[in-house]
Amino acid sequence: MLSALEATALAAAIRRSVWAYPALEVVHIASFGVLIGSLLMFELRIFGLARSLQAVPLARLALGTSVTAFLLAALSGSLLFISGASEFAAHPAFRVKLVLILIAGVNAMVFHARGGVRRQDAAAKTQAAASLLLWLSVLTCGRLIAYL
Repeated sequence: MLSALEATALAAAIRRSVWAYPALEVVHIASFGVLIGSLLMFELRIFGLARSLQAVPLARLALGTSVTAFLLAALSGSLLFISGASEFAAHPAFRVKLVLILIAGVNAMVFHARGGVRRQDAAAKTQAAASLLLWLSVLTCGRLIAYL
């Protein structure tokens, strides 16, 4: 299946192009920057900073920004993946990255399902800290793919 992905015309075009892969990397990395930045702003509010900002409107803005950034990162990452699917799938840092993304997603769903935005209790603070740690770990694993 991975070989079939790599054999598609789109994957071949990405590999052959001088600009496609670097452009996709820029979009992917910038998307993660926006994702982590928007989460950081909201999570700092959960930690008690900028109490004058209402948490619910800030959460709406941060969530919308984060979801959009994540979708761009997922799309660009998928295009990067198909250009070398077999190699990426076998890479330990890539596998860890995917698991961390899954855990970060579950953490976010639980945070919102339990009303963490309104509660801002110890559990919300713990989940916010975990979110930052998880997304920074995702970013780290992404960079390690190029160096390990």
